[in-house]
Amino acid sequence: MQNNIFKLNKRYLTATLLALISTGLQAQQATKPRLVISIVINQMTSECLDEYSEALEDGGLKQLIASGKVYSSATMPFPPTDAASAITTIYTGTTPYYNGIASASWLDRNSLKVVSCVDDSKYRGTGSYEGGSAANVMTSMIGDELKAKTSNLGMVYSIAINREAAILSASHSANGALWVDNKTGRWNTSTYYLGGLPNWLDSFEKQSAYTTTAENNNRVANAAINCIANASLGKDDNSDILALTFEVEDDLNTYKQLNNDLGRLLKSAKDAVGENSLLVVATGTGVAPRQKVDYELLRIPHGTFSIDHTAKLLDLYLNAIYGQGKYVDGCVNNHIYLNSKLSEQKRIDVDELLSRSQVFLLETSGVGNVYSSRQLMTASSDMLAPIRNSFNSNTCGDLIIETLPGWNLVNENTRQDITTQNASAQFPIIIWGADTKAERISTPVSAVSIAPTISKAIRIRAPNACTAAPLR
Repeated sequence: MQNNIFKLNKRYLTATLLALISTGLQAQQATKPRLVISIVINQMTSECLDEYSEALEDGGLKQLIASGKVYSSATMPFPPTDAASAITTIYTGTTPYYNGIASASWLDRNSLKVVSCVDDSKYRGTGSYEGGSAANVMTSMIGDELKAKTSNLGMVYSIAINREAAILSASHSANGALWVDNKTGRWNTSTYYLGGLPNWLDSFEKQSAYTTTAENNNRVANAAINCIANASLGKDDNSDILALTFEVEDDLNTYKQLNNDLGRLLKSAKDAVGENSLLVVATGTGVAPRQKVDYELLRIPHGTFSIDHTAKLLDLYLNAIYGQGKYVDGCVNNHIYLNSKLSEQKRIDVDELLSRSQVFLLETSGVGNVYSSRQLMTASSDMLAPIRNSFNSNTCGDLIIETLPGWNLVNENTRQDITTQNASAQFPIIIWGADTKAERISTPVSAVSIAPTISKAIRIRAPNACTAAPLR
């Protein structure tokens, strides 16, 4: 009798556990977001957001902060040169050392011309002359993994004012990447994307080029709202991704205007798919807005470092040591590219060449440190990890110059004027929607955790070079 009761209790317990597991799985499946809106806001920092958030109206960015999970102390695991390297890191879950995108442009070793990281002569522009592709991204991206998981049924779109931002946030296999041509002011895409330029863009905002940050953000928000409605995003069980790039300045008005644009976007998305089926992830790039500071008046040490002039002096120095020749191919960003073919012809020891060049450059005013490509490729020191993370052997120079704080790096040949940033600025990662509970977390986190976090939410594999764990 007791044995029968035990068996009955055991069966009841088993059935109850199975029912609970089944109910839990069903609940988990029900909360899987049908639409993920991934928002990257270039130059948004935690400092600026803390300063301006109280002055924002309800809705939009303020709503995300108030009712979302906010990681307030996020950084890039390297000092970002520009938004391109940061955006690629966000969507690949790994650094330029592995994903290949160390900056928006670099020196092509064959043509010795400065090229964009998304240039691709095989694909022309649709709507303008600029084409391009994500071929230089060496790893998979969130959108690629979604496509693989859903047999290409999950949709991926990206929208930005900037071509590099649009292409690098899309994925190799995206349905479309849309940006505004900087010469014509018209919406553009590339023949790389089979969908072409969407018909729903024809009816609005293709007439003139906008120049202000606020107008550009407004244009991206309008296009995003139209994309949700006309591309039928979030309408089935396969998750879709809409990747958007905005920009702010260290100015209250740009935050207010972006807040309004995001408010319209959130309302449109909630109306389309429902709040429980919508996941919004908003973050920065680690690029800090340029400060308008009169260093001379405040007596703060500062200066201007001319990298193209310094590269010419380095070439003269190497001529004096190794004989006549063109030893420097060029310079882009804070990188100097040496002529490897000439050093091979003259049988110059590469380590000696790099070492002599480092010593010469370190004696130049405004230079804080100089790293060689060999040094970074073989680095094992944790102190060199951030610089190594920002480096990629396929596209970066042979010598990487770190200028002193307060110094601007200029290049007359490429018309670059870069403010020194030797570390990533702190920025927030905000997760909102899909049953996310409001919480503020001050523990430092890395931007490489964004990709696995989104991947976990929509139940796909993280990008193939990502080793970071999802955010908790």
